[in-house]
Amino acid sequence: MKKGKIIILSGPSGSGKTTISQFLLSKIKKLKFSVSCTTRSIRKNEIQGKDYYFISNNKFISKIKKYQFSEWEEVYPKLFYGTLKSEILKIWKSNKHVLFDVDVKGGLNLKKQYPTNSLSIFLMVNSIKILKKRLFTRKKNNFEKINQIDIRLNKAKKEWKYANLFDIILLNINLIQTQKKIINLVSNFIKSG
Repeated sequence: MKKGKIIILSGPSGSGKTTISQFLLSKIKKLKFSVSCTTRSIRKNEIQGKDYYFISNNKFISKIKKYQFSEWEEVYPKLFYGTLKSEILKIWKSNKHVLFDVDVKGGLNLKKQYPTNSLSIFLMVNSIKILKKRLFTRKKNNFEKINQIDIRLNKAKKEWKYANLFDIILLNINLIQTQKKIINLVSNFIKSG
């Protein structure tokens, strides 16, 4: 089986990973989103198997012990996220390239495992203040609890220190400009040998 390319989008919560992922998927037909496993609760408007595979902590830990993940992380205490090896293989078998929307450590783990056929992009905003505003907007839409926002902001400060380990750092301030830049980056990477 021929290995496809891997596009890794990482960055702090609120940096725009989901928005940019959806944009790329709508524009590049050869891209397919890698659905991750998580132990967090399903949010309003999310669909099992489309947004995530929502599983229990026990089932997640069982998959860890069976080496079924390409990468996994306990992102917050007792809150796991991971990428199943079978998900990547399934996408490659369909002759598509894999798009990841993962946390920073997960992104770096994927880059380490697939160094020759991956493009890692770190999405960021230019201040914690902007990040906080975006997370509060999410909270108003019932996605976040106040204490989760503080946890995510503290985590973001640590994650920014890893930005230089990614192939590209992309400042996401103006969505239209970010979309233009990322479509060129990803299209050129896919076309390259």
